[in-house]
Amino acid sequence: MRINNKRYILIFIACIMFVVGVFIINKKIGENSEAADEIDNTEYPYKISVIIPVYNTEKYLDECLESVENQTLKEIEIICVNDGSKDSSLEILKRHADKDSRIKIINQRNAGVSSARNTGIKAAQGKYISFFDSDDILLPYFLEKAYEDLTKYNVSVAAFKLQTFIDGEEINADDFSYDNSKVKVCQRSKKQNPFYNMVENAGFIVTKVYKKSLITDNNIWFKEGITNYEDQLFNLLLFPHVTKMVQDDNVSYLYRKNRPGSAVTEFNAKKILTSSIAVSRELVDNFELFNSFEKGSYWLVTKIFDLNYNHIITDAQDENDKKYFAEKVVNLIENQLVKERGVVLKGWQNDNLNVLKKIMEN
Repeated sequence: MRINNKRYILIFIACIMFVVGVFIINKKIGENSEAADEIDNTEYPYKISVIIPVYNTEKYLDECLESVENQTLKEIEIICVNDGSKDSSLEILKRHADKDSRIKIINQRNAGVSSARNTGIKAAQGKYISFFDSDDILLPYFLEKAYEDLTKYNVSVAAFKLQTFIDGEEINADDFSYDNSKVKVCQRSKKQNPFYNMVENAGFIVTKVYKKSLITDNNIWFKEGITNYEDQLFNLLLFPHVTKMVQDDNVSYLYRKNRPGSAVTEFNAKKILTSSIAVSRELVDNFELFNSFEKGSYWLVTKIFDLNYNHIITDAQDENDKKYFAEKVVNLIENQLVKERGVVLKGWQNDNLNVLKKIMEN
C-alpha cells in the first residue's frame, strides 16, 4: 500500500513538472511571437515600392533612375514624385517611364520632401517600401538583398550601411562579397528602449527598407513643413513599434555628398534649429510613447539636447538667435517635461539646461 502511495505521489509530481514546463515553453513562444512579424499572406503586386522625391535634380536623375531600373530584383515599382521641379527633371522622368512600365510619375505642386514621400507611401502597392533620394545611387543588388533579409528573418525593417561618394568618384559595383558575421538580427522586449537595445542609426531612412503595413498601421507619416531632421523624426516615431529588425553591413546605400543646393550641403544654423525645435516638440508631444520604455524620459531629454544644444552653443552666430532657441529648449525641458510631466533630470542634463538659461539672461 505504501508503495502504491509513493507511486501516486511520484506521478503527481511528474504531472506538476510537466504542466510547469508547458507553461514556461508557451511563455517563451509568446515572447518570441511578440518580437517577430506576423505572417502576412496578402498578395502584393510588387515586392518593394521604391519612392523617389524629385526636385530639380536633372544633373543626377538619369544616373539615379538607371541604378533603380537595373536592380537584380525585378518585381518592384518605382514611384517618382515630381515635387514641382522647375528644371528638366519631369522630362527625364517621362523619358524613363516610356521605356520602363514600372516607373510611375506623380506630379504635385512644390510642397517639400516630406509631402512627396507621404504621397509616395499612399500610392505604394508593394509589401515593402524603400526611400531613395534622386541624387543618390543604388548598387544593383541592394533591393534583392533587402528583400532576402526581410523575408528570411521575418522582420519589418532591414537596415544597411551608408557609403558616401562625391561627383566623379569611381564606384565598383562588382566588388561585393558576403560575410554572414556582418548580419545581425536585433530583437528587444516591448519594455526595452529600441534606441538603446536595437536600432543602430535612427538618423537615415534611405539606409532602411520598411514593411509598408508597419508605417500605415501605426499612422506614421513625415511631418510636412520640417526641412531638416524630418527623416530622423520619422524613425524616432516608427521604431517604438518595432521589436525585431536586421542590420546587414554587407550592403551599402550610396549617398552623394557635397551636392550644391542640397539641404545637407547648405548649412544654415537658424534654419536647422527651426527644424530641430519642431522635431523636439513632436517628441515631447509623444512623451507617453517614449516613457513606456526603460530610461525613456532620460533618452528623450538626451535626444532634445542632441538635436539642439551644439547648434545653439557653437553654430548660431547671432546672439538674438541664441537666446530665442535657448528659450525654446528650456521651455520644452523645464516646463513641459520637468514641471508638467515630472521628469527628473540627471546631473549633466541640469548642467546643460543651466548653460542655456545663462544664454537667455545675457
